[in-house]
Amino acid sequence: MAYCPKCGGQVPADIEVCPTCGNVMPSVAPQPSIAPQQQPPAGYQQPPQQGFQQPPQQGYQQPQGYQQPPPGYQQPPPGYQQPPPGYQQPPMGYQQQMPQGFVGEIYSKSLKLLFTKPIRLWALSLLNGFLVFLSIMFNMFTPFIAFAIVLVLELGMTNIYLTGYRGNQVSATQLFEGFNRKFFRNAGGMAWRSLWLLIWALIPLAGIVMAIIKSYAYRFVPYIMLAEPDIPATEALKKSMYQTKGYKGKMFLVDLLTYLAVIVLAIIFSFIVRIPYIGIILTIIVFIVVYMLLPLLMGILQAASYDKVMTENPDRR
Repeated sequence: MAYCPKCGGQVPADIEVCPTCGNVMPSVAPQPSIAPQQQPPAGYQQPPQQGFQQPPQQGYQQPQGYQQPPPGYQQPPPGYQQPPPGYQQPPMGYQQQMPQGFVGEIYSKSLKLLFTKPIRLWALSLLNGFLVFLSIMFNMFTPFIAFAIVLVLELGMTNIYLTGYRGNQVSATQLFEGFNRKFFRNAGGMAWRSLWLLIWALIPLAGIVMAIIKSYAYRFVPYIMLAEPDIPATEALKKSMYQTKGYKGKMFLVDLLTYLAVIVLAIIFSFIVRIPYIGIILTIIVFIVVYMLLPLLMGILQAASYDKVMTENPDRR
């Protein structure tokens, strides 16, 4: 049963003209048949409900070279950045090395140098000690001359330690560079540092502590005088204070660990020496080795500290 659009009367479905008003009834288009729903293929996964965008039906083209993601593929997290061109994946089992601290790096590099090529550095360190002994013996009645010679020898040995630490060739002639170039200027600069340390040490009560602190503030004076032959002694002292700013505590920790190791070694051998015969022999041998190696180790550690500070702060040069 249908209704006439003109008069609203009821018209049977098989009649094309309305019996009431004679209006021609519009033809009813047949309803399209519904095709049976196709079953999705095996392995098909329903796209996510949130964030999924259906590609447009018209004009969409699959990118050239596109490959279907493998099973188990997970979308990168937000903020992920694609590696730069040329990036190579680290090999299996690779572990990223954590950066070392100041003390750890100083000790690792210094001990590596000490165990790889210690012979020439040790020989020059012993030569320096022998020359210091001779200068004191032959100038017992002129202590100022002996003091000046010892200071300039210290300047030359500082140069040897720094040169050897940086991987360059060292020689005995470097020990006497302070004598060949501006002897009085070099001796005066080193003496100026020693004088100020003495002044700080004479302060009542806190003098020793202040002298220790200032010794680390003035530690770079020899390196500055070697690097800048024209700098005055007073300016070298000020520049050393500027270069060591923020590093005095770290350098003190390096020295403290070294001396603590020597103390622990001495305690251990205080028990070993009680062993009949062999204990005394072992203790004497270790004492001689430590006595001869300790200045070499301390010199390398100080050179390593200077090189580390200058590498981290090139603007302080």
